[in-house]
Amino acid sequence: MRQRHRTWALAYAFVAPTVVLTVLFSLVPLAMLLWRSLYSGGVFDTSPRFVGLDNYEQMMAEGGGHALGVTGVYTVGFILLTMGVGLGLALLLNSKAPGVARIRAPFVIPLVVPVVATALIWANMFAPRFGLINRLLSAVHLPQADFLSSPGPALVAVLTFGAWQFFGQNVILYVAALKSVPGDVLDAASVDGAGAWRRFVHVQWPMMRRHTLLIWVVTTLTGLQTFTQIYVLTQGGPDGATQTALYYVYNEGFVQFDTGRANAMGVALFLLSLLITITQIWLLGRVDRAR
Repeated sequence: MRQRHRTWALAYAFVAPTVVLTVLFSLVPLAMLLWRSLYSGGVFDTSPRFVGLDNYEQMMAEGGGHALGVTGVYTVGFILLTMGVGLGLALLLNSKAPGVARIRAPFVIPLVVPVVATALIWANMFAPRFGLINRLLSAVHLPQADFLSSPGPALVAVLTFGAWQFFGQNVILYVAALKSVPGDVLDAASVDGAGAWRRFVHVQWPMMRRHTLLIWVVTTLTGLQTFTQIYVLTQGGPDGATQTALYYVYNEGFVQFDTGRANAMGVALFLLSLLITITQIWLLGRVDRAR
């Protein structure tokens, strides 16, 4: 019995630092965010006033609802682009096509290059008169556009940049998932007459379900938390067309100095992220039970 107690004590001693750091840097700030979202006042207000849910009502009425809508549209497009392109390229890299091994490095470069630097490069590419994209459009006799100053094109521009920046992460994760599929299972499917497409649909894809859930969750959270590319490329404009939820938090809290609405949006974004993640895990469990 004494040896068992020592074993448990040692286990708790190893776990304790992680638990303490999680409480100090995750749970305590979250509790403070929830508490502060119920009070009005600016950043430097030493005597905030309790207003209950008024901050949430003001946040939704004064641009917060629109910001959540933009975040939803951006996140859906981000998921479709990064996961679709990532899976396609992972299948290519996992194939035995000649020369494929030499093209793996370029997909990792966007992940390691500083976001601000690449965002500035993309801003110059989208420039109205001298940008690369407009010069290509002019070369094929298509009308040029001011991508970052028009609501629709601006959202497409930041979405394109965001997908380019993060799709390499999904390529890496999907390649790892494909490598985890046992080779003998694929060989057996080939012997049974299954072609490449049928092997993917009936063998690889079902065995990659849990990996896909991880990729789906990570990609969703990345899309919901997008900020840097918005800040550098459009500053939330034009007319709020690219103002995501996290940029709304920044604008209200550090530009307008209204921490009430900023905290309310922070809580809303946290709850939205939590709800989506729980739903994704529940869907996976339901699919597994149905098998």
